[in-house]
Amino acid sequence: MKKNRLAEFFKGKGYYVLLFVGVIAIAATAIIGSRLSEGNIEDDNYVDLNEEPDNNLAEWEEYTKLPNNQAADDIINPRDNVTADNSTDTTDEVVDNDSLLEYDVFTEEEEQGLDLVEIPEVVKEDEPVQTAEANEPPEAVETAGATVQAENKPVLSSLKFDKEAGLSWPVKGNVIMKYSMDHTVYYQTLMLYKTSPAIILGAEVGEDVEAAARGIVTSAEWNEETGYTVTTAIGDGYSLVYGQLDEATVSFKVGDKVDEGEVIGAIAKPTKYYTVEGSNLYFQVMQDDKTVNPMLLLR
Repeated sequence: MKKNRLAEFFKGKGYYVLLFVGVIAIAATAIIGSRLSEGNIEDDNYVDLNEEPDNNLAEWEEYTKLPNNQAADDIINPRDNVTADNSTDTTDEVVDNDSLLEYDVFTEEEEQGLDLVEIPEVVKEDEPVQTAEANEPPEAVETAGATVQAENKPVLSSLKFDKEAGLSWPVKGNVIMKYSMDHTVYYQTLMLYKTSPAIILGAEVGEDVEAAARGIVTSAEWNEETGYTVTTAIGDGYSLVYGQLDEATVSFKVGDKVDEGEVIGAIAKPTKYYTVEGSNLYFQVMQDDKTVNPMLLLR
């Protein structure tokens, strides 16, 4: 009866019992194996100090101790090789210099490489001294729009402009464009509005232009807008500008004196800026580089 029950028990649950036993066996085997491998690793990490050194390592150490072993030197001290070589060369140069002795004392200049050689004093013979007045050019005097040399300075300083007496008319023509710095005026040739710093006096080509006041020529040059233009200083900071002149008829040069009423030149054909307005005299009055209405001074 008991045998039958045991047989029935193994028939029903025997499979699971065997499976459980197999799993336990596999686990035990894995644990034992891992313990053994850990023991081997620990044994490898221990070094027996009583063990004789490896012959290969000893040979390598002997090889690196050789006095002329450049290969070992490069491996052990790769960065020190350049410095060592340079210091050796420098030492050799110092040793080869017979003039440097062990207990020589040098000054700061000698240590910096300066040769202390006495230079004999050179005594120059007395040379003629040129005065500054002989070399300096004549002092220049600035005037409105030009520069006049000092030889004319006394003349410029002696010029006096009488505002009460005013200016004479340089030509007899009508005013075809008035002075206007506060409001714009229309330029027929340019077909635009802008301020007018001078007056435009109608005149025929070839008509004489007379000096409106006594003065000195400070400028005579070509201007794209006003053609050949002559400027004279008349004193007290005033200057007169005559434009649209025929250059061939102007005989004055910078520095020349001009009397009132004296012919400065003749009217030329108008520049491209005044072709519609026609031939004219461009007449401007300046005081200390500022424009003045000529109509306030013309008599």
